Amino acid sequence: MKLRPWLISFSPTTLTSAFSSVTLGTALSWYLNGVFKPLIYVITLIAIMLAQAGVNLIHDYVDYRTGVDVLYRAGGFSHRPNPIIDLGLNPRSVRMVGYFFITVTIASGVYLALVVGFPVLILGLAGVLIGIGYSEAPLKLHYRGLGEAFAALAMGPLVTWGSYIVQTGIYLNPAPLIVGIPNGLFTLLILLGSGALELDASRRVGKLTLVLLLGLRRVKYLVYGIIAFIYLTLIASALLGYIPYLSLVSLILIPRTLRLAGPLLSGDEGEVRRRWRELRLLWAGPFSVRLIILAILIVSMIIVKLAPWIP
Repeated sequence: MKLRPWLISFSPTTLTSAFSSVTLGTALSWYLNGVFKPLIYVITLIAIMLAQAGVNLIHDYVDYRTGVDVLYRAGGFSHRPNPIIDLGLNPRSVRMVGYFFITVTIASGVYLALVVGFPVLILGLAGVLIGIGYSEAPLKLHYRGLGEAFAALAMGPLVTWGSYIVQTGIYLNPAPLIVGIPNGLFTLLILLGSGALELDASRRVGKLTLVLLLGLRRVKYLVYGIIAFIYLTLIASALLGYIPYLSLVSLILIPRTLRLAGPLLSGDEGEVRRRWRELRLLWAGPFSVRLIILAILIVSMIIVKLAPWIP
């Protein structure tokens, strides 16, 4: 068995979503509570990254079976490889590996629950349900106009909150939920970009993405709202004392975020088709922006801890 196609099939770029939210929750634990458990962080990070890789594989399997990805590529578009169509992997194996990764994640969740208490397992299982139900029946959230919102919730606030809980054992602090919102909204922005790229293919097979549900003209206003809320949440988090004021340096990334979303802001299907190469950047670009914001947050936390007179 060749390893490289499998590694590509996990869609490594998307795994930075898991990395960002787990690391953010852990950083908040250290900054707000002075708690950092390296082993728990590593276990949580591996578990969530495996879960996301598993969800990616299951999603690609379902999109292959329904014909979305076949039609999408037939139209000359592509933003990431489908493991079955592009990498030649066996469909049944792709699905099995996806569920194997999720099983490992559940086992890791049981271990973490034994360490910090079983309520965290409920949170983890909710995330697993969203991940599987994103594509698979009976929920098929991404085929009913609900997938993007649930993915944003899971990969932003819930993962950040859960990562904070397993470090501290504290459930009721709202800080990780609020600070985790931008990560979730970046996920939503990315999925809107991929939904616009797959617009024609999704329409033909009856896959009701959020872009199809709202229409590109309304999506334009949603995108403006998402970008505004990302950076307003960072400001609110600083005002509430959850992150240092120094971290608001991240506001310099607003113009870059707007440029990435440019094709969607036209609100016109023809314009989106003409600018599809730019639109691919909306799928890839926010991953890097999110990592830059994470780096700014962590560096600002370290600076404030070392020099507490700095706000």
